[in-house]
Amino acid sequence: MVVSNPLHQVDLKIVKEVIKICEEYNLSYYALGGTMLGAIRHRGFIPWDDDIDLGMPRKDYEKFLKVAPIRLSEELKIVNYKNTPEYQYYITRVLDTTTQVVEERIGNSSKYTHASIDIFPIDGTPNNIILRKIYYLRVLYHRAMMSLCYKDSIDRKRKRGFAEKILLGILEKIPIEKITSPYKEKEKIDKLLSKQDIESSKLIGNIMGAYRTREIVPKEWYGEGTKYQFEDIKIVGLDMYDEYLTYTYGDYMQLPSEDCRKTHFKVINIEEKNGK
Repeated sequence: MVVSNPLHQVDLKIVKEVIKICEEYNLSYYALGGTMLGAIRHRGFIPWDDDIDLGMPRKDYEKFLKVAPIRLSEELKIVNYKNTPEYQYYITRVLDTTTQVVEERIGNSSKYTHASIDIFPIDGTPNNIILRKIYYLRVLYHRAMMSLCYKDSIDRKRKRGFAEKILLGILEKIPIEKITSPYKEKEKIDKLLSKQDIESSKLIGNIMGAYRTREIVPKEWYGEGTKYQFEDIKIVGLDMYDEYLTYTYGDYMQLPSEDCRKTHFKVINIEEKNGK
C-alpha cells in the first residue's frame, strides 16, 4: 500500500515510531476520532484529512512523555505546554522538525509549525451524573478561558450556533490577560483531568478533543484494544468501533459533502528525505 500524500507520509513515519515505543514499554494506546474512522472506512487516512489522533490512558500517557524523548529519532520532538511555554494547546504533539506547515485556521505562513500527530490523555469521569455534569462544566470553562488567551487562533471557520457566536463576541472583548494566563488554565485543566480514576470510571475518554464531552463514552467501548489495518501498518483502536463511530459521526460510512471536508495544515516545506 503506497501513501502518495507527502504529509501523510510524514505522519505515518511519526506514528510508526510512537507505536514502536508503546510496544517496547507495554503502553496502551487507541486510534481516536478521524484516525479510527479512517481505519474503518478507508483502511488508512481519510483522503482529505491530514493528522493522526491517538489516545493513551493517563498512566501510559505520563510514562510515554518520560520515555519518548530519549527513544524517538532526533528529528522528532515531543511538545506540550509543560516543556514549551509558547505552545498553545493542552495536548501533546510529536513533531517532525524537518517539516514546515501552517495551520489552515491561522493561515499566516510566518507562524509555521511542523507536521505532527496528536496524543491525548484518556481519563475517567465521576460516576455520579450530577458530579459528572459539574466536572464537565469546570473543564469546559477552563478550556474556554485557555482559548480566549489565544484570540488570534480561534477557529473562525467553525460552524457555531447563534448563542455561541454572541457569547464568543462578548468574551472576546474581555481583557483576559488581566484575569489569567494560558499556562494557569492548562494547569487547572490538567489537575481536573488527572485526578479522575480511569479504573473505577464507567465513562472515559478525551474531553480535550474536538467533540468535547461527546468523546466521553462507556469504558467497555475501548476494551483491550483491537488492531485494524491503517495504510501499511496495523493500528490499535477501540474494540466497539461501530458504537463509537456511530455515536460520534452518525452514519459514518457516508462520505461528507465536499464543503465539510476540512484540512488542518498547509505544507510549506518537507525535506526530501521524508518523501523517500
